[in-house]
Amino acid sequence: MIVLVLLAVPFAHNSYFLHLLTLMFAFAVMAEAWNLMGGFTGYPDFGLVVFFGLGAYTTGLLMTKQKAPFPVAFLAGGLLCCAFAILVGLLLLRLRGHYFAIATLGISQAVREIVANWPSVTGGGTGVSLPIPDFENNVFYYIMFGLLVIIVAFTWSISRQRLGFGLLAIREDELAAQVLGVNTLRYKVTAYATSGFFIGLVGGAYAYWVTFIDPDTIFNVGFSVEVIIMAVLGGAGSIAGPLIGAFVLTGVSEVLNAYVPSLHVTVLGAIIVLVVLLIPNGVIEYLGFKRKFTLRSIRSTLAATRI
Repeated sequence: MIVLVLLAVPFAHNSYFLHLLTLMFAFAVMAEAWNLMGGFTGYPDFGLVVFFGLGAYTTGLLMTKQKAPFPVAFLAGGLLCCAFAILVGLLLLRLRGHYFAIATLGISQAVREIVANWPSVTGGGTGVSLPIPDFENNVFYYIMFGLLVIIVAFTWSISRQRLGFGLLAIREDELAAQVLGVNTLRYKVTAYATSGFFIGLVGGAYAYWVTFIDPDTIFNVGFSVEVIIMAVLGGAGSIAGPLIGAFVLTGVSEVLNAYVPSLHVTVLGAIIVLVVLLIPNGVIEYLGFKRKFTLRSIRSTLAATRI
């Protein structure tokens, strides 16, 4: 029923509500994608904006310089981010904890500087102007909604397969996971590449939606922070948690920007502090959902499945 209602939203002809939901879906996809690394695997990725930016620039440059149609450029952006995640992940995913977090943040800023200082290819600081979409804005609504449905289904599916249990085992005890036969590097790279692919697709769709991109906006580290807060607010490591966090935080941000913009950052900061102090495992725990998997159940499941 909820899906049918969401599919019918564009027919209400409320442009602001359509814009707000499209933005909510975009952040929800990125929060769910980040959740594969930060929630399931326990590796805090603070550089997810690099995939958002690369996806946006790949889509924009292919459409403006190569005259590629949007669907081709859009998919190319996701695939490039997936390949980039594999190459970078093979190096960075040998690090752990705050070392990994700092390294991912450094990579995102390094790529930003390359894009900003390569004007012959990327347009440099002046940015890239994409062609005006030849279809209605509700198409972007359905794109973001479709991506959300796909990544939620994917996350739900792997959470019941060996890959999901392997990622959870890595989060709980990586050395124990290796003893159980989990190829930890391969599992981590798989999660990282999948995360990069979906975030890259969101970046590509967003670039065509707003029709203009530049390094300072697209590679803004604030995107990474917002997405991480959304996942943690809702409940990282769960499937519904990042969705709840994305919808709540995006809605609150819009209300604050509209009515009390001067208190926007202050109120959001207070909300985050209260959540961390009162419900550290996220809103989803407050709603009565408990962690389904324990280290013992993960180990028994991995041992019972084929390596």
